[in-house]
Amino acid sequence: MGAPEQITDTDITDALTALPDITAAEVAGALGIGRSTAAKRLARLEAAGTIRRSPGGRSGGARVADRWSLATPSPATRQSEGATSEEPAAIPGEAGSPPKPDPTAPGTGRETRSEPAGDASGRLAPGALGALVAEYLAARPGQSFGPSGIGKALGRSAGAVSNALSTMAAAGEVQLVAERPRRYRIAR
Repeated sequence: MGAPEQITDTDITDALTALPDITAAEVAGALGIGRSTAAKRLARLEAAGTIRRSPGGRSGGARVADRWSLATPSPATRQSEGATSEEPAAIPGEAGSPPKPDPTAPGTGRETRSEPAGDASGRLAPGALGALVAEYLAARPGQSFGPSGIGKALGRSAGAVSNALSTMAAAGEVQLVAERPRRYRIAR
């Protein structure tokens, strides 16, 4: 059995040009690669701004697959949609295109925090989770929270938050105010 063929970013964008608005599974099938590989490559291209993801959401309690397409349609696609080659593609946030959602808008759980440095995969730098937890608790003085609630608000693992809280409690940065269920608040 030979080594698998290497798929380039161009192969993926070509597939999205030929089959716009498709799922990661459909990309995988079209290119003959695994679904997890396709999903990782699509996420990397999205982070680079080359392609865009349309969240699938939920239908009847079941998760619907996200759809992927090129961030800026190619000239051939724009012409087939009735645009002339002189017309620029709509850029999110400009007139005539839907605005991009603001991840810092109230109710998103990210109102008071800035993203600490990490890598492109979303992993935080060492010690950065503790800083996020401290910032979250400092913004809510007098209130106590459990690791699960903080983890949900920050979009992080409850176990990782629990470990960070234990370390912070030992250092005196937070107070353990209840043992069962464990609840913490910022130290005064």
